[in-house]
Amino acid sequence: MTADRTPVTGPFRVSVDRTPSGVTLDITHFIEALLLDLVTDHADALADILAEQAEPRPYNGHRPETLPMERLLEALDTRIPVYGAQRRVLADRIRALAGPVPVPTQRSAEGGAAA
Repeated sequence: MTADRTPVTGPFRVSVDRTPSGVTLDITHFIEALLLDLVTDHADALADILAEQAEPRPYNGHRPETLPMERLLEALDTRIPVYGAQRRVLADRIRALAGPVPVPTQRSAEGGAAA
C-alpha cells in the first residue's frame, strides 16, 4: 500500500481507490477490529440475534432481531476516527480521484471499415 493510496494510516488504515463512477474506501483494518470486538465482547448479543433469526415465524411487518441489533449497534463504535494532517490528506485523495475521468476518443478508421 502506498502512502498516496492509503492517506489514513491510523488508528485505522483507510485506502482510497477510483471506480468508474466515484471512489471506494477500503476500511478492512477497521472491520477487523470491529469483528474482533464483536466476537470477544459481544458474543452473547450476536447469539441472541442469530437465535431470533433462526426461529420460524410468520412475517408481521417486524423483524424480531431488530431490537437486539439496535442495542448491539449502540454498544459498538462504528465511527472511523481521522486525526491531524490525515484529515487533509484523505480529503485531497478523495478530491483527486473524484474529479472527471477523461473518456478516450474513438479513432476513425481511414478508408472505411477497419481491417
